[in-house]
Amino acid sequence: MKYTRQFSLITIVNKEPVYQEFKKNLDTQVNVDYELIKIDNSDNQFNSARAAYNDAAKKANGEYLVFLHPDIRFLDENALSDILNEIKKLPNLGVAGIAGSPQKLINNDRQILTTIVQGADKESVGTLISKTEKVQTLDECFFVVKHEWLDKHPFTECKGWHFYAVEQSLIALLDHKDNYVVPARVWHTSAGASEDYRYVLIGRQMVKRYGEYFPSINTTVRKWDTKGIKADINSSLYLVKRVITTYLRK
Repeated sequence: MKYTRQFSLITIVNKEPVYQEFKKNLDTQVNVDYELIKIDNSDNQFNSARAAYNDAAKKANGEYLVFLHPDIRFLDENALSDILNEIKKLPNLGVAGIAGSPQKLINNDRQILTTIVQGADKESVGTLISKTEKVQTLDECFFVVKHEWLDKHPFTECKGWHFYAVEQSLIALLDHKDNYVVPARVWHTSAGASEDYRYVLIGRQMVKRYGEYFPSINTTVRKWDTKGIKADINSSLYLVKRVITTYLRK
């Protein structure tokens, strides 16, 4: 396929005002050859992020596909170009992004590698990085793959709105690719707390599907052990907790 743009930026839109604010910020970015693909999901046209992204990828003209949430804001006019120029240089690229979790964890606990700030107060999250680092998985807020790679490894049929970047990261590792997190001057305006019980259900699917290949699946939300009865008990307890929390919010 002959690509007519370097980058295709792809975002799912549920609320038009949020998208308009995103686009206003995106319009400030310089020195990036991109097209913007808006996926309208205001009437729940798609049952999963994976289906929506696969549909958009078929229409994309970029050599690289950039999947990002519309609550992302770039903190200066060169923020996007600096991210993407760094990603273009990465060898053996699988998935790259602006927040991720490493293969080896400190104290065997959740670890986020990133430079982004998050929430209304622009709080720092995780472990600050000063250079590009290899990771096991990437966060869904912003991640990049080569178009030709996604053609060979499209998003799976898994329903729902969680773990799609994590799953592509695992698929990339199984394809002997490397995943990276790069420094970024980005504000993720949401608080990032979206792990309702559906998140846990999909997490358990990921463990079942990929657990034989990885001793744990490390995400920016939590570490998912994949082996033994303890792993199953822990995820079951987490599911119960999330179900209770979800319904208490109603």
